Amino acid sequence: MSQELTLKDAKKYQDLLAKQFLEMARTNFLSTEKLWNNFLDHPKTKGIDIRHLPIVKGILFGKPTLSIKDYRDALLEVVQEIKYCQVMDILYLMSDGNLLPELVEQSNIVIGKALRT
Repeated sequence: MSQELTLKDAKKYQDLLAKQFLEMARTNFLSTEKLWNNFLDHPKTKGIDIRHLPIVKGILFGKPTLSIKDYRDALLEVVQEIKYCQVMDILYLMSDGNLLPELVEQSNIVIGKALRT
């Protein structure tokens, strides 16, 4: 397995985060805007740099605001600094741990590669 976080890894992670968010909205009979507001109201969201929130929103809504390369580079920077993905933590708590298995698997790959870089 390659030790470098590839653009393909980052894209798959981005897509799965959006899929998880949409699934949570459907399961809870909420609009994506209402779920986003719930995300913003979550106490752990206060730990996310406010400058990153528009980027996070774009990813969760499936409408990224960054190129995949810029997203990968930003993801690497944040994960290397804090050692985990805050968005995953919040989604985990908001879904009572009911995350898509493929998202959990991809998150482990992304975090592992980011921390080995």
